[in-house]
Amino acid sequence: MDGKHSSTYSDLATEITQRFGVLLTHSQLAELLGRSSGGLRYSLISPTDERTRALRDCGCRIGRRFYYPALDVANIISGEHRS
Repeated sequence: MDGKHSSTYSDLATEITQRFGVLLTHSQLAELLGRSSGGLRYSLISPTDERTRALRDCGCRIGRRFYYPALDVANIISGEHRS
């Protein structure tokens, strides 16, 4: 991992955390990704690529809702996540 990728990840993580907080709701994740909430929900139910599977797997259930940790989301979006 070189400095450029690490910098991109940390900048993205900071931006997401400042905008949404440490945990993103489903609707916030959809907004971040530029997707409709229903479209994102469908994609997470039957993921077709590695990043979508990683997003589904990083979600945690608290009560009746799913939340997505901002740091994990930034890691996945920046491409530094590896299964």
